[in-house]
Amino acid sequence: MNESTSNRNLQSSFEDRFKALLTATSDVVYSVSPDWGLIYELDGHGFLQDDREATKDWKLRNVYLEDHDILDAAIARAIATKTVFHLEHRVKRTDGTIGWTSSRAVPILAEDGQIREWFGLASDITERKLAEESLKESREILEQQKRTYETITAGTPDLMYVFDLGYRFTYANRALLEMWGKTWDEAVGKGLLENGYEPWHAEMHEREINSIKATGKPVRGEVSFPHATLGIRLYDYILNPVFDEHGEVVAVSGTTRDVTDRDQWERQLKESAERLQAINEEFAAVNEELSASNEQILAVNQSLSEANEDILSAQQTIQEGKLALSQAIEAANFGTWYIHSQTREFITDARLKELFGYYPNEPLSIEQAIAQITEEYREFVSNKLENAIYNNGDYDVSYPVIGLHDNRLRWLRAIGNLIADASGAFSSFTGVVMDITEQKMDEIRKNDFMGMVSHELKTPLTSLSAYLQLLGMRSKNIQDETSLRAISQAIKQTKRMSDMINGFLEFSRLEAAKIILKHAPFDIADLIYEAKEEALMLYGTHKFIFEPVDSQIVNADRVKLGQVIANLVGNAVKYSRPESTVQISCVACNEEVKVSVKDEGLGMKRDELDKIFARFYRVDTNSLIAGFGIGLYVSSEIVKLHHGEIWAESEIGKGSVFSFTFPL
Repeated sequence: MNESTSNRNLQSSFEDRFKALLTATSDVVYSVSPDWGLIYELDGHGFLQDDREATKDWKLRNVYLEDHDILDAAIARAIATKTVFHLEHRVKRTDGTIGWTSSRAVPILAEDGQIREWFGLASDITERKLAEESLKESREILEQQKRTYETITAGTPDLMYVFDLGYRFTYANRALLEMWGKTWDEAVGKGLLENGYEPWHAEMHEREINSIKATGKPVRGEVSFPHATLGIRLYDYILNPVFDEHGEVVAVSGTTRDVTDRDQWERQLKESAERLQAINEEFAAVNEELSASNEQILAVNQSLSEANEDILSAQQTIQEGKLALSQAIEAANFGTWYIHSQTREFITDARLKELFGYYPNEPLSIEQAIAQITEEYREFVSNKLENAIYNNGDYDVSYPVIGLHDNRLRWLRAIGNLIADASGAFSSFTGVVMDITEQKMDEIRKNDFMGMVSHELKTPLTSLSAYLQLLGMRSKNIQDETSLRAISQAIKQTKRMSDMINGFLEFSRLEAAKIILKHAPFDIADLIYEAKEEALMLYGTHKFIFEPVDSQIVNADRVKLGQVIANLVGNAVKYSRPESTVQISCVACNEEVKVSVKDEGLGMKRDELDKIFARFYRVDTNSLIAGFGIGLYVSSEIVKLHHGEIWAESEIGKGSVFSFTFPL
C-alpha cells in the first residue's frame, strides 16, 4: 500500500467517524460558504427545515425577520476577525412557531490564511428562553406585589406582618421594622427569637400559629412588647389564617395596633364611671329620702315648717350631688374646646381656661389663647391649628404657655379632631388639652444633668490631655519610640472622649436653648488646615484628600464650625473601612460657603437620609460602632443657628457625602 492510498483510507475513516458524530448529536448541523451566502447540507433535526442542497434563501426561510440585522452584524464581525461566530437569535421552526437557537460556527482556513468555509452547530434553546422570560415575568410580578403591599401599608401606624408555618416572618411593613429598629433584610426570613421576642412571647405566638393551622380560625389578644425607641408598649393583635385554593392554611397574617394610650384613657374613663356611679347612688338615696318625706307629709300632715326643712335638706343634698358630678368630670384633668369652622366661635370649659391662666367666668378667644403661648412656639401652633380647621390636618402639638393672671409656666399637649356637621355647611373642631408640665420638667432636668456631668468631666479630661502632650514632648527628647506610640494612642483616645463630652454638652445647651454663637471674622482656609492637621494626627488608618481651599474671610463662630467639620470627618472614618479615602472640600460661591466630606463607607438607604439629623438616631446596624446619635443632631443645630443648611447624599455600598453651607 503506497502513501496516497493510506491517506485516502485514513481520510475515509475520519469522515465515517465524523458523520457518525453528526448523526448522534441533536444539534442542527450546517456548513456555510466563506461569505455566508450559501448554506450546505443543513440537517434541521425536526427543528428547522432540512436543506440537502446548497441554498441562498436560508435566512428568509429559517431566521425570524426582526433578528436579521443582529445576525448580519454578528456575521460581519466574525468574517472580519476570522473568529468563531456565536449568536442567540429567534428562528422560524418547522411547525410555524417562533423558537430560539444558539448558533456557533468555526471558520475553516485555507493554507493562505483565507476562510475556506464555516462549519457550525445550532442548538434549540427555546425551552430555556421561555423559562427565562417566565422567570423574569414572575420576578416582576413579585416585585410589583411587594411595592403594592408597601404602598398599602406605608400610611398606617399599625404593625402588619405574615408568618410561614415555620414561625418565620415572610413580610413586615415599615411600621413594624421601625418598631424593631431593623431593616427588611435583617428581619424578614427570621424567627421570633431572632427578632427580639422573649422566649415566653415567642412560644405563645408559635402555639397560636399551630392553633390557626389546626382549626383555620383567627386568634386575638393583647401583649406588652418593647418598642425600639418608646419603651414598653401595650399592643392589641389579631392573627388570621391564609388559605390556598384547596382550603389549606399555608400562612398566617397579622395586624397589631399600639393601644397604650387607649388603655390609659379607658382606665381614666373607668375611674370616672365609678365616681359617676357613686353619684348616681347618692341621687337614688336622695330620691328615696324625698319619696319618704312626701309620704310622711301626706300621712301625718306635718306642719309646713317641717316640710320646708325637709325640702331645704333635699336641695342641699342635690347641690352636693351636682358638685360631686362636676368633680368627677374634672378628675380626668383635661380641658376641652369647641371651634365653629365658619363663625370661629370658641367654647371652652373652666379647666382649659385655668390651664391658660384665665378665670372660669372670663371670656377667652382663640387669639387670646394663642397669645399666651410663648413666642418661639406661637407661630408653629397657630399654623397647625389653622391647617387642622380648614384642611383637616393633624393636630397633636405640645407647647409652653404663660398664665395670664398667675404668670405660671405650663407645658400643654393638645389633641384635636375635625368633625363635619350633618348639614355639610360647617365643621366642628373639638379636642382636649392636658397638662404635661411634670413630664417636660423631668426631660429638662435630665438635659441639665447631662450638661452638668459633661461640664464636670471636661476639666479633668483637658488636664489629662495636657499632661499627655507634655509626656509626648519629653519622650521625643529621649527618643523612646514605645512610649511615643503609647502616648500618641492615649492622646487620640482622650481627643475622642473630649469630642463625645463636648457633644453631650452642646446637646444639653441646645435642649435648654442656651447655646450662643460667637461670630468673628476668620479665614476659612485656616480652619480647613486645622481640620487637616487634626485628622492626620487622629486617624492613621485612613487616607485623606483635602482639596485646595482659597483664602476667604467669613464672619461666623469658628469653634462651632470646627466642631461640625470634625464630627463629619469622624463619622466618615467611623463608617468606612480602614485604608479607604476620605475627601474634604470647601468652596465659596454665591455669597455662601459650602463644606463637603465624602467617604467610601457603608452608605445609607434613601428613607434614612431625612432621619439622620434627628437626636439619638443611628443608621448603623453594627453594635461595635460607638456613638450615641447626637453628633449629627448637634451639628445640624449649629448650622441652622448660622442660617445655613446641612444634608446628606448616599448610596448603599458606595459611601456618603455630607455637606453644609452657611452665608459669608
